[in-house]
Amino acid sequence: MKVTAWAALGVGAQLALSAVHAQTTETRLPTAVITPSRIPQSLDDALPSTTLITRAEIERWQLTDLTAALAREAGVQFAQSGGPGSAASLFLRGANSSQVLVLVDGVPLNAAVGGAATLGGISLDTVDRIEISRGNLSSLYGSAAIGGVVQVFTRGGAAPGVTLAVEGGQGRNVNGAAAASVDLGGVRVGGAASARRSEQFSAIDAASVIPGPFSPGANPDLDGNRSTSGSIGATYRTAGGTVVSGSAWSSTNTTDFDSTADGPAATQQERSSISAWNARVRSPLTSTWESQLQLGEMRDRSRNQSSDPFSFNNGEFESSNRQASWSNELTVSERVKAQLGVEYLNQRGASTAFDPDFGNAMTEFSRDVTSVWTGLNGSTEHQLVQLNLRHDRYSDVGSATTGLVSYGYKLTPHWRAIAQVSNAFRAPSFSDLYYPFFGNPSLDPEKSSSGELGLHYVSGAITMRATAFRTDTRDLIVYDPATLRAENVDRARSTGMEFAASGRVGYWEWSGNASIVHAINADTGERLLRRAPYVINAGVAYAAGPWRAGLELSCVGPRDDLDINTFQRTELAAYTLARLVGSWRLASALWLRARIENLTDAKYETVSGYNVQPRTAFVGLELKL
Repeated sequence: MKVTAWAALGVGAQLALSAVHAQTTETRLPTAVITPSRIPQSLDDALPSTTLITRAEIERWQLTDLTAALAREAGVQFAQSGGPGSAASLFLRGANSSQVLVLVDGVPLNAAVGGAATLGGISLDTVDRIEISRGNLSSLYGSAAIGGVVQVFTRGGAAPGVTLAVEGGQGRNVNGAAAASVDLGGVRVGGAASARRSEQFSAIDAASVIPGPFSPGANPDLDGNRSTSGSIGATYRTAGGTVVSGSAWSSTNTTDFDSTADGPAATQQERSSISAWNARVRSPLTSTWESQLQLGEMRDRSRNQSSDPFSFNNGEFESSNRQASWSNELTVSERVKAQLGVEYLNQRGASTAFDPDFGNAMTEFSRDVTSVWTGLNGSTEHQLVQLNLRHDRYSDVGSATTGLVSYGYKLTPHWRAIAQVSNAFRAPSFSDLYYPFFGNPSLDPEKSSSGELGLHYVSGAITMRATAFRTDTRDLIVYDPATLRAENVDRARSTGMEFAASGRVGYWEWSGNASIVHAINADTGERLLRRAPYVINAGVAYAAGPWRAGLELSCVGPRDDLDINTFQRTELAAYTLARLVGSWRLASALWLRARIENLTDAKYETVSGYNVQPRTAFVGLELKL
């Protein structure tokens, strides 16, 4: 193991010791989460490794977009090809973006065309909280949950009030947002909306491009982004305990991007929109039986345009997920709850890239998925158990059965040991199956198995979690030069350790995490692209009276990528980022906020040849009524 990895391990151990020995009189109220078991439970009782990003944390740290917020957490890495709104890849415990399931209010965002969720440009102005559950969770959610599940909850159910915010920054950055929630009798209605604009730098570093016959160069002009987002939700509770709720969310992006294939004078632009809605009814049928019906839909549309009418960058893509589920929660005893559910999912995908005649005609594919799942959550004074089993049947690629067994034992009132084994799968995307000269309709789902051991510490305002894990994935879908199409031929392995700790001491708030990930192609031993062997994040903030200030640091190790010119393996250098945030309460409801991103103006890459945000200062006002 390299020295840098040992350094990460040392930082994680130091964080853990700090958690054990720090003294504080503050206490932390239990926080409920849903993602790790599909039933509400205390975050401290969740057996799958789970992190919660609350609305309060989003506001304290002035977090603005989803990818940047996720990258602060243990086990999470991302790569982005340009500035705000550009394509972003999310890696969780070394798993591919298509192996990480992303939900909005329970509706899957992973598109059937490419398999991954569209994350670039999703702002946090309409988000109430984010839950990140790591590890194989297909036994709860089906396909794509090999690395874990990220669930975003929108602001429809927020506490009554009104928030208005404006912000401006270098690079023609202008942002505005509004949110409101009100109780109308027995109905709570809330919503949020925002608009963001930036035009700061060119997506590709044109100076790094070596012109050639198939890569004449990239346009050095500024590439901008214009985005809007909105959400609305309503909840009604009857005297008998029935809850009727619904929500809708959307995000639109117009993003300039660069391509080396179109030449230095060409311009490119992507116009995309993603939306999701859901409606649910939850009712207690008896004193021990609660039942829930839910309907939901996601739509993802994008259109890429180049000023060169013959460019391969021109194309349209559409995806949709339509889902219906019926779930039941049975109280077996005071400490044991059982679950049983059935789901139906229709996935549709269409693209001009699927046209076998290359006539740019929109070509569509669809599939149906029927699923049944069950679960059991139990506890005693010293033990916690979670069992899940699920079977999914696809109309085009067969069936998959997945399970999870997780066990926790309280060593002391503050320490808990956790052991977990599970398996997961990913169904092939429509590009894997049907893309001309690549697709293979006979592909099987990717399959994985995972095991992990962990320690969880909670005492007052101090929490700590340490986890060691291993995930083996087989039947990876890769291009096979022997058959000239996609095949199930490859294997991958991801092993690692995660440490995370946080707490409060007086006026100080601190947090930190360290991740060591060894993600490789198990057949060749090569590192998987764009996965750093270590990532360290740390933050400290001070709040007293009307003032608050915070500093965050992120250290990311070197990663392998494909060179933008030669397409040969190259190593992207390690980097360290710093960000500074501050706020001052001008009046009882009015805050002045400021932040500096990339404080040291670090020069780095997350994708070979692509630029990243330089040092940028922002200042804004926020009014809360």
